Amino acid sequence: MVPSPQFMSNMHVPDPREREVARRYFQPFLGRFNGCKTILDVASGQGHFLELLKEAGLNGTGVELDAELSERSRAKGLKVINESFFDYLKAVAPGTYDGANVSHIVEHFTPVQVEELFRLLQNAIKPGGPMVILTPNIANMRRAVGDFWRDPTHVRPYPISALSKLLRRTGWEIVDSGEYTDRKPSIGRAIIYALRNALLGRYWCGDDVFVVARRKE
Repeated sequence: MVPSPQFMSNMHVPDPREREVARRYFQPFLGRFNGCKTILDVASGQGHFLELLKEAGLNGTGVELDAELSERSRAKGLKVINESFFDYLKAVAPGTYDGANVSHIVEHFTPVQVEELFRLLQNAIKPGGPMVILTPNIANMRRAVGDFWRDPTHVRPYPISALSKLLRRTGWEIVDSGEYTDRKPSIGRAIIYALRNALLGRYWCGDDVFVVARRKE
C-alpha cells in the first residue's frame, strides 16, 4: 500500500540545518525565478526559502502539512497554507502561480505520486513558468550508503534521468540540471575525494542534484 502524505508528515524527521546554512543553500536558486511575481514553495517546512523570497520582494506562498511548522512560518510573517499540497493543488485555479520550488520532497514519494505532483503543478503554474527541484544525489556514496536512508520517510532516490522522464511526461521542458552542493571541501579532503574517484569511479560528488524545468507553452 502506498503511504499517504499524512503518514509522511507524521513520520517527518525535521531538517537539522541551521537557518543561515539553509538560506545559503537556497540562495543560488533565487535567480531562477527572475520575472516571477508569485511563487509556490511546495512543502515549505521552516520557511527558509520563503524568507529569501520575501527579502527579494517576491510574493511567496508555502504549502505545508505540518501544523507546527506552518504556525512558526506564519509567526515570521510568511504566507503558508496548512494543507496537503496534493489536496491544495487539486483545488487551485489554473495558472495561479508564476513558478514553483520543490525542494527535498520528491524522495518521500513513489514515482506515481511524483508524476501526479508534476502534473498538478503543470496546471498551477502559468505557461513558461519555472520549477526548481532539489533532491539528494544517490551517485554520492555517502548519500547512497548512509545519509539517504536515515530518514524513514524516504521512499526512493530520484536521479536526474528519472526526474527528466517524469517531467517530460507531464508537460515540462528541462532547462538545466546538474549536481549541487553548498559546501566546498578542504584541500585535503578534495585530494582524498579525487583519489577515491580514481579508484572507485565517480562516486564522491555533489550532495544533491537539481533540475530546472519550464512549463510548456
